[in-house]
Amino acid sequence: MNILNVVLGLLCILIAFIIAARSSGLRDRFLWGAVVITGVGGVVLPQLLPGDGARLVLIVISLAALLVLLRRQRKQ
Repeated sequence: MNILNVVLGLLCILIAFIIAARSSGLRDRFLWGAVVITGVGGVVLPQLLPGDGARLVLIVISLAALLVLLRRQRKQ
């Protein structure tokens, strides 16, 4: 696995933890959105696709979605 994939994957997990820390509890939609984005886009799908390029694209898309989610959480 490419080191860039690992670093970006860890960044996704870090942002998900930040969103979870700012959430108001288990009923918070931002928390569950972060869990789904990180779990599916950052962990599950990259393992199923062959090649580091496809994995990198999925991780970057997940990272972008998490950043949008973090921005929306700050606005509320």
